Amino acid sequence: MLMPDPSSKEITRAPVLTIPPEITAHIFTYCLTDFTSAPDIDTAPLLLGRICSDWRNIAWHSPELWTSLKVDRRDIPVALVETWLSRAQGLPLALELVIPDSEWDGTEVIAVFERYSQTWREITLDLPVEQLYLFGSDLALPLLERLTIRSEVFPEEGVVLDHPFRNASALRRLTLDRPVLLTSLPWAHITSFTSESGYLSPEVFLTILQHTPNIVNCSVAIYNENESDRLPDVAPQLVFLISLSLESVNPDALDIFDHISVPALRVLNLSSTLFSGRVLVQHLQRILSNPDFQLHELSIRIDGDKPKEEDFIQLLEAQPTLEKFELVEGSLDLLIAICRRLSDGSPLLPRLSSLTASPHIYPASEITTTFPVMLDALVDALSTRWVADSESFARIQDCDLSWSGQRTDDLDNIVAAFLPRQAELVALGINIAVNT
Repeated sequence: MLMPDPSSKEITRAPVLTIPPEITAHIFTYCLTDFTSAPDIDTAPLLLGRICSDWRNIAWHSPELWTSLKVDRRDIPVALVETWLSRAQGLPLALELVIPDSEWDGTEVIAVFERYSQTWREITLDLPVEQLYLFGSDLALPLLERLTIRSEVFPEEGVVLDHPFRNASALRRLTLDRPVLLTSLPWAHITSFTSESGYLSPEVFLTILQHTPNIVNCSVAIYNENESDRLPDVAPQLVFLISLSLESVNPDALDIFDHISVPALRVLNLSSTLFSGRVLVQHLQRILSNPDFQLHELSIRIDGDKPKEEDFIQLLEAQPTLEKFELVEGSLDLLIAICRRLSDGSPLLPRLSSLTASPHIYPASEITTTFPVMLDALVDALSTRWVADSESFARIQDCDLSWSGQRTDDLDNIVAAFLPRQAELVALGINIAVNT
């Protein structure tokens, strides 16, 4: 700021204060975080009010600065929460309420939140189960698009919340990190469902799918305590489901595909499956051979027993529409087999444009014997597809290579020697990243 001349009777106004208030208010929005956060006098918007009276007046009357709030401490005054939300002046709100234990009674905060329910756009509730019941019945929720419910303590049978969110007609994105049974939700409106904490059984998951016919994106971690349990005899038609991410330690979880129809599925992520790769491939051969499956993106984790290379190649041959493929773990030999098929002119993955691989190196002797062969095969695959007939094959434009397992000085030296070849591929136009 410009300092006034002591001998002058005029006070020179700092140039920053000559900016029109509406422009200053817009600039203030860039001081906000990209996520909900708790009130802090050292961060916006409270910090802006500490600079000068002009800024304080602008900040206090700029509703877009007050549309996001996280309450996660009992020492946050309820009056501050009320003032904060009132300053939003009816703009859509993104709220998060975190009550870590039952000793903190959230009744007053919940009551304030409820008074503004008509402007909730997103809300995350992470609180003890008994405090979930503090929310009233039939809340007015015309703008609520995203609901997330978490809790550290739940009874085994789950929690039934019939009423608070039944009127959320705009709800599209639902995240449940515990087995909350929201029986009166507008399930048919849900387009995105996430449950990654591992509390869903295959039976419950299939029931959810049965009630979400308009689901587009789904990411779940499921368990199966009793392998003899039979899935319900239902066959939901999920004609809009495009992306499915499935995490499980039990291959029986894949039996879900025998009970659903997913003609629009384009993205299948199995990179978090933690069971035998050989068993995984056996299950997938049956699933991906279905002509209804025309995937564009596939991520697979090969853990435990390794599948036969020819079986895995056959699996990929069943999906000629693949554009992006990710192989997590797996052996160097498997990656070599895939790369050699990509470079020998065979019609394996003709539309492939992105390849990500993170093979597991074991034993250490593979570093000097097999790892260099894998690099050669990868370079051949990338360069061959780059110059191939564009009508027959797509170019592999993006490649991301990393690895796990054994590590020695020999490995570092081999990678260093590979850098010039990597530079040649980059010069061609291939975005190849080697992550050591």
